[in-house]
Amino acid sequence: MAAKKRDFLDEIIDMQQDWQALSNAGNDLVDQFTDEAPVYDPAAFKERPRANSTFCAVGATQDPRACTRCLEVCPTNAIRINGATVRVGDDCRKCGLCAAVCPTEVFMVHKTAPMTLYDTIARAATAYEQCYLTCTRALGRLPKPNEVLLPCVGAVPCEVLFDLLCEYPNISVYLPLGICDRCKTTTGEEAFSNAIAQAEEWSGESVGLEVDEKDLSSEQKRAYKRSQFVSNMTQAGTRLVSRGVPVLAGAQAVANRLQEHSKQITQMQKTLEAAVGTSNGQVRRRVLTRKRRLVMNGLQKYPDLADEMLLAFPQVDVDACTMCGDCTKACTIHALEQDAKGRVLVEPSYCVNCGACAIVCPEGAITMREEPAVELVVPDPKAEERKRQRERVAKLKTQGKQTLEKGLGLIEDLANDE
Repeated sequence: MAAKKRDFLDEIIDMQQDWQALSNAGNDLVDQFTDEAPVYDPAAFKERPRANSTFCAVGATQDPRACTRCLEVCPTNAIRINGATVRVGDDCRKCGLCAAVCPTEVFMVHKTAPMTLYDTIARAATAYEQCYLTCTRALGRLPKPNEVLLPCVGAVPCEVLFDLLCEYPNISVYLPLGICDRCKTTTGEEAFSNAIAQAEEWSGESVGLEVDEKDLSSEQKRAYKRSQFVSNMTQAGTRLVSRGVPVLAGAQAVANRLQEHSKQITQMQKTLEAAVGTSNGQVRRRVLTRKRRLVMNGLQKYPDLADEMLLAFPQVDVDACTMCGDCTKACTIHALEQDAKGRVLVEPSYCVNCGACAIVCPEGAITMREEPAVELVVPDPKAEERKRQRERVAKLKTQGKQTLEKGLGLIEDLANDE
């Protein structure tokens, strides 16, 4: 895409930023001699996970084969499953990998929770030309606003990356050569490689890679800078009259976009619940995991991707099934159920494709078969009306932008005449 031609407003913004850079340089010098200077502390970006044993397939079935993802990814063997209880030991490295790979979201890490990660990364990707995902060892300093500092890049689940890549093509990973080779989180590199590869396959987009810090950019997007500047100018008079602090247009636009994303997920879930109900036939409330919500949200916006997204769903051989119910115990989010006649049914939208039901089935009556994820696209009867509303809003925005640019052109002509 060809770069947009610079105009008079861009020149003013550059001058303002040069002045701010000089001011910040002076502030940085002062900070070096005060106790208030921010200090880089890697521990501040890490958090020990909490475990909710209720959703663990191993704890529910007492079958150690049901799911081993967290045990396999933990670099220090800090996770212990005793009976129905899951515990995280003191030897935990706080890498967040267990939370990223657990299909039923047994582990909770607030700093790297799916929606928290999405909002943090999307905020940077919206305002800056490039957003970087990196780890505490790779960066070794306080992050810039467009650098998302993680305990390990593998803490970002593939589902979060998928929904991000559907909207933001400017996401990269920054990891210098040799960082992962010497890291004590020995499983991290494989974890993030698998997550990125899966997200790229689902979305058809790519995650960039930078290995040299001098190649990192912290340039804000042109549209963001222009919005911020115009908002500053138009609200300068307001600040003189009232003591209220106006919300800058660029920052508000980012916040609005994140709020819209959250509303889309809420609306999608309501539509799903209206279509299939909130509980299964055994009156157990189905659980729509946070990561599944993000995947479904991406598919709502780009339903054509569902044809290429292959997910493994359980298929039941009714002749081999003895209706023992072991599979329903393994499905702790209640996507799988037995009806009044004992037949095993599955609701694809809620199924997290973990395969625990197939593993614990004593008769081998359940197999996991890959199918396009078309059933994860929830039909929305109000979608067409919202689409028309968005088109009307977009038209009004275009008209407003054209009027603003015309006014700026007049200002530039007056400046040239002088």
